[in-house]
Amino acid sequence: MKVIDANKLQQMVIGAFKYLEENKSLVDELNVFPVPDGDTGTNMTMTMKSGVDKVNTSALSNVYEISKALSQGTLMGARGNSGVILSQLVRGMSKALKDKEVIEASDIKEIFVNASKTAYRAVMQPTEGTILTVARKMAERAEESYSEDINLDDYLIDIIGEGQKALDNTPKQLPVLKEAGVVDSGGQGLLFLLRGALNALNNDIDRDIDLSDESEEEKTYKLSFSLSCKESDYEKIIDSITNLSSHLDSEFNNNVIEASLQTDHPHQVISILLLDGVLLKVEIENTKPEIAKEEKEVKLKKYGFIAVSRGDGYDDILKSMNIDKIISGGQTMNPSTEDIYKNIEEIKAENIIIFPNNKNIIMSAKQACDLTDKNAMVVETRSIPESFTAMLEFDESESIEENIENMADVISDMHTAEVSISIRDTSVNNVEIKKDDFIGILDGKIVVSTDNIEETLRLALEKAIEEDQDISLITLYYGEEADKKKAKELVKKLSKNHKDIDVELIYGGQPVYYYQATLE
Repeated sequence: MKVIDANKLQQMVIGAFKYLEENKSLVDELNVFPVPDGDTGTNMTMTMKSGVDKVNTSALSNVYEISKALSQGTLMGARGNSGVILSQLVRGMSKALKDKEVIEASDIKEIFVNASKTAYRAVMQPTEGTILTVARKMAERAEESYSEDINLDDYLIDIIGEGQKALDNTPKQLPVLKEAGVVDSGGQGLLFLLRGALNALNNDIDRDIDLSDESEEEKTYKLSFSLSCKESDYEKIIDSITNLSSHLDSEFNNNVIEASLQTDHPHQVISILLLDGVLLKVEIENTKPEIAKEEKEVKLKKYGFIAVSRGDGYDDILKSMNIDKIISGGQTMNPSTEDIYKNIEEIKAENIIIFPNNKNIIMSAKQACDLTDKNAMVVETRSIPESFTAMLEFDESESIEENIENMADVISDMHTAEVSISIRDTSVNNVEIKKDDFIGILDGKIVVSTDNIEETLRLALEKAIEEDQDISLITLYYGEEADKKKAKELVKKLSKNHKDIDVELIYGGQPVYYYQATLE
């Protein structure tokens, strides 16, 4: 095999998705921390699903258009750090295939090289022993083993084989992987995708599977138009406006496109149309005039806020702090880039501050900020309680940059403790952990494990107090599965043992973690 055409590439994209979907639970189980929140496989699968859905609903005639649609879909659907990195790998692939009709061996080399470079650039502090290393090693192999007459099957097998070696080597590069007895979950997910694509390269699969599980929502405007254009531009034009529309219906006769659609961005649709054609007629109807009237009357406020939250107690606290948009998500359920982007677009404010409240959502939030024209910035909160402390530091009279800096400073001075349950026997940070025991996590590191929930938290808190003599306030947030009576007893014990520290108890209602606590 010397070339891959558009039809075959589309089969490979769907094959990659299906193979990852079949194995996503295996990827989830590779989570270093043995808590029931491993979601790398789920995040990568949902990110890829968004890309495949975009490919399957677009009119595509060459490999570049397919890769571009896949890139657009994964960018907006990216969930979690692994999903964002996957979207950047696909973006690199799309760059390598710009204006290509088919894929040849030299293009495969460029795909792997560009994918790796693009993904590395997207990460502020790349860590070796991760999906980035697996991608880089495959790129290096693609350059080393390339020859003009190479068979594509053999070439891909060789490159993916190098990726497997790199994945197997990740525990040697990251001690935390070696101690937990697992390979990098993101790297494993990437290899499942590539093996699925390789399997599909030589096998026909059903390209018409329905991957969409969401009905198209009603947009604000109905737009219909007649556009004169070249026949060769028809599919490109329709593809360009698909991302901005729903209920799109079009036909092409005598070099004229007649189409109707719904959209929230009519001016952007019209701007795209004018790039490749001449508008003969355009009609716009507002389907929600009452909303338009309300929006017209709303004056932009100086600041708006978005927070990711999971737990009815946490939601109530955020509402009391006047957070404009609360996105449901967090552990096991990371919102996508598009989820965050849509919420940014809905807020009527000059400046928008976002609290991702989870380390695995920070990259998606930043990617959403890059996509919007609004002045939106991210405070890198890694837990929901951190956003409470950050909001107490907010000063409306200061600039968004000053607020972000002040919030980051106050967060860096606090400690966070959490308690969850172990789903397997393992060892992390020299802490021996038994399945169904409880794990105490302090500032992102497992520090203790016992068979009692409250004792696990107490020991984690004691360790923080021992290391930081300036702690004057501990706030305990108990989750949906915690025992309130035992929580109160723990507060009494802590208050008795540390008379110079105030201890508060608040209902968070969060899943996965029995307790989350802040120490300030």
